[in-house]
Amino acid sequence: MGLLVGLGVTLGSSEGLILTIALTIEILFLSLSVVGELVDEGVPRSRAAIICIVLGLATAVGAIGGAALLGDASAAVLAGVLAFGSAALLYLAVEELLVEAHEERETPVLGAMFFIGFLLIYVLGEVAA
Repeated sequence: MGLLVGLGVTLGSSEGLILTIALTIEILFLSLSVVGELVDEGVPRSRAAIICIVLGLATAVGAIGGAALLGDASAAVLAGVLAFGSAALLYLAVEELLVEAHEERETPVLGAMFFIGFLLIYVLGEVAA
């Protein structure tokens, strides 16, 4: 994930900003889930929070490394890394959503929220362009 943020910054400030916002929201919810699971397993809340902070910092390290490694890369390499990273993130998100979808009864609100999320990302991309 951090590599994508670093790549976005390399491509331009608006791309970096969009990727940073999207991945920050994702990491927030991921951290809340991890803290919940760790607390359920008996890990103290403070230790669970520290674990999540360290995981978040790993993303920052990846962003710095991605910007450093891809700073002088060709356009073809940048496009390839961006395509692979985006596809990997979409796969992970959709895979999790499909598993969760079978555990809950589907309602029109759930379907609408799914598509609103994709629409929001599209609009953010168009506004930044």
